[in-house]
Amino acid sequence: MHFRDIPFLRLTVPLCAGVIMAEYLHGITLVAVIASVIALILMTIRLLHTGYSSDILFGVCLILFMIAAGYMLRTWEYSRLSDLGSDRQEVTIRLSGYPDPGNSGWSLRARIVNVRSGDTVTTPVGSILLWFLGDTVPSTWKPGDMATVRLRPVQVKNNGNPCEFNYRRYLEGQGIRYMAFFRAGDIMTFYPGTSRTIRERSVIAAHGMIDVFSRSGLQGEALGLITALTIGDKELLDKERLTTFSRSGAMHIMAVSGLHVGMISMALSWLLFFLQGRFKSLRALIIVPALWGFAFITGLTPSVLRATIMFTFLQAGTMLNRPAAGMNNLLASAFIITAIHPSVIFEAGFQLSYLAVAFIIAFYAPLYRLLKFRNRIADYLWQMTAVSLVAQAGTLALSVSLFNIFPLLFLITNIVVIPVSFVVLILALLLLASSPVPVLASFFALLLDRLAGFTLGFTGIISSADHGVITGIGMSAAETFLMTIALALLLAALLRIARVTLRPFLVAVTLLLAFNVMKTAQENHRERMISYNIRGEPFMVRQHGRLLLVPSSAGVIPSEVQKHACTRGLKIRIIEPG
Repeated sequence: MHFRDIPFLRLTVPLCAGVIMAEYLHGITLVAVIASVIALILMTIRLLHTGYSSDILFGVCLILFMIAAGYMLRTWEYSRLSDLGSDRQEVTIRLSGYPDPGNSGWSLRARIVNVRSGDTVTTPVGSILLWFLGDTVPSTWKPGDMATVRLRPVQVKNNGNPCEFNYRRYLEGQGIRYMAFFRAGDIMTFYPGTSRTIRERSVIAAHGMIDVFSRSGLQGEALGLITALTIGDKELLDKERLTTFSRSGAMHIMAVSGLHVGMISMALSWLLFFLQGRFKSLRALIIVPALWGFAFITGLTPSVLRATIMFTFLQAGTMLNRPAAGMNNLLASAFIITAIHPSVIFEAGFQLSYLAVAFIIAFYAPLYRLLKFRNRIADYLWQMTAVSLVAQAGTLALSVSLFNIFPLLFLITNIVVIPVSFVVLILALLLLASSPVPVLASFFALLLDRLAGFTLGFTGIISSADHGVITGIGMSAAETFLMTIALALLLAALLRIARVTLRPFLVAVTLLLAFNVMKTAQENHRERMISYNIRGEPFMVRQHGRLLLVPSSAGVIPSEVQKHACTRGLKIRIIEPG
């Protein structure tokens, strides 16, 4: 694979750089517009001037244009959301999904249709995050239903804790800038939906899958696990069970994304094995609509949409008979998604999905070819091992940065759990197809119940193994980026890809160590009091160099403090309050 085989690399990387620049460098929109116009003019002159022999100017102008485009797209995405006043208003909303239960009520997302403040009616752009304060909400509420509610919008803000998750940016990426609380008495009118969008129908279809599973005999944790594996809804599983999956390294199977779409694509490829040669394009034309059908019945969630677009482009490479087009098609899908929804590059799901698939495309085949097994079972185990290793290498740094743990037994877990999840997905689809025949649906439900019990027991054993998980680790954004680059360069050198030597890897490791040393030196000289915002209440912690003195009588350390300590490499010492 050579860089000339992946032209979208020269488009996607500068576009993402422009989006990132817009996030941290504000107020230069005019400069970006001027730069894009100049770059476009120069590129046009280059294309029309046949006597010009060098492409250097065109390449530089193209990169400049894409950076400016990324900056302007992200700025427009942010500015298009309307500002609401802080007064009590009558807001007409359209539900985007089903209400989700919380600790003190129900949360729901809704698109703002119009706002009435006095005699003034406006039609703002954006959605709102609502909290219904009560024990129950009307069970008939569905996506597409509309209601008029009296509420006081509050702009979403971060807590202001060090190294915290940027919740405000995440919600704004979903089109949400405000949140509000309301009670049953604040509901003025309710209108059941008469016509629903494709997305709303998709969410209803995904919710209907849970009812089909339940009617077929799945209950309790088995129902929760099958639901999580098929549509990504983890609401039916408790926190302890989710922690078990996280510690065993199997949490990714509950995020319906590239893995599940890839399974569907692989299964269909096996079923259509006879479509070879000139019929290969026909096979791709069958697989792509099937993937979009799967995306529809699972709710058209952002992660599934990303994965479906990604595999659509990969199938397009198959249709065009371009064996080296995998990485280029992957970047083409990323380019389109980023151009449509720039803030998506800040989402963890987007980053994890594309890193995993990119590493698999780049390194799986060379790694797999290192060992040859005549035994089919041994060959299968080696395939699963190779895929798990390269995918884990791609997501290692980001996973540590996000979750602050690293499951050491991930390889054992994935060798078992990924095939099981594949069978679960196929059986779940068969159950849905056979739902009109209760006896057949109950049979598939029985098989799913047994597989769910095995998966729950297996992950429980792995997660409880002594020294099976490294906890309390983390890294900054710069360290995450450099470590990912270093691992990619190391694999490229060891697998002898594109004649890459160990020298670039050593340079990346040197930069990584330099950043770590600078971070450590910076923290060593800090003497301060840190005020954490813990559920709206201040929590004071003293920092003495790389030591955090945390007051706690029960020995409980807030997760906000732990996140800060892991990211910055700090140690925690519990002291008595006072």
